[in-house]
Amino acid sequence: MPAPLILPRRTWLHLGIGLAAASLLAAQGQPAGRTVAITIDDLPATAVSVSSSWESVTNRLLAALREHHVPAIGFVNESKLYVDGARDSGRVALLEGWLRAGQELGNHTFAHRSAHTTPLAAYLDGITQGEAITRELAQRAGRPFRYFRHPQLHAGRSLEYRRAVDQFLSAHGYTIAPVTVDNQEWVYARAYVVARQRGDTLLVRRVVADYMQHLDRAFAYSEQLSRVLFDRDIPLVLLLHANEINAAHLGTILERLEARGYRFVSLEQALADTAYRSVDTYVGPVGPSWLVRWATTRGITVPDEPREEEYIAELARAP
Repeated sequence: MPAPLILPRRTWLHLGIGLAAASLLAAQGQPAGRTVAITIDDLPATAVSVSSSWESVTNRLLAALREHHVPAIGFVNESKLYVDGARDSGRVALLEGWLRAGQELGNHTFAHRSAHTTPLAAYLDGITQGEAITRELAQRAGRPFRYFRHPQLHAGRSLEYRRAVDQFLSAHGYTIAPVTVDNQEWVYARAYVVARQRGDTLLVRRVVADYMQHLDRAFAYSEQLSRVLFDRDIPLVLLLHANEINAAHLGTILERLEARGYRFVSLEQALADTAYRSVDTYVGPVGPSWLVRWATTRGITVPDEPREEEYIAELARAP
């Protein structure tokens, strides 16, 4: 086996750029033709404070997507559609709202269990359970139901497990929804809820500002790795979640992406690029982006994807 290619440090120096540097880059102009697909996990909602509601989160996310003409796909955990074991019509109605808005829904398994720790049979059963309601809703609305997203981006610790899942998904008409802009947004989302519940306005603002800079770093990382692997900017797939921080600030995120030179495309359009047919033999204990998986498959060692600040991690751990 050939020795892994380790990229020189100078190749990655710009990955630590902050908000001011990112704004300067936007002002100087970005490569033409950049595209990104927006995907939103953990529907109907997650990381919502007591001062908000799942309905509010849903409505604000959809409003921002509509304002910016973004075709998005939301991945559903159907366990959240039940309260005390009974199907909750109000929560199901939130998914119907996504479909009425012209957006697409996908399968994120029933209970968001990891492929790294769940026996194969139970994992496959979770996929089947995860479509019981959502597939019917999509069909009734005349919308496709075709994509699957691995919880935590965990695809399995062995190739045998991965291949068994892949074969099951293919047999049931699913396409895997990869992620090429992974990030720690879910940690910022929890920190945001904690800061809001404490009533600390300054802390809330700091969390939001650092979250925006974190997304800047995540995009810079993915753009650079895209050029390393493909010598061009490929269409990217961004992972976000249906949470309160995004409900409040998705419009700003989309504006910043537009300033970075991106236009928004559907997941189908993004996956039509030949880059998404790259060989992926990654197995391991974490769930990195597909760019990292492709690099690992090629024997290229790259720096870790951007992480959250320590104070964000501490906030997120607060009870």
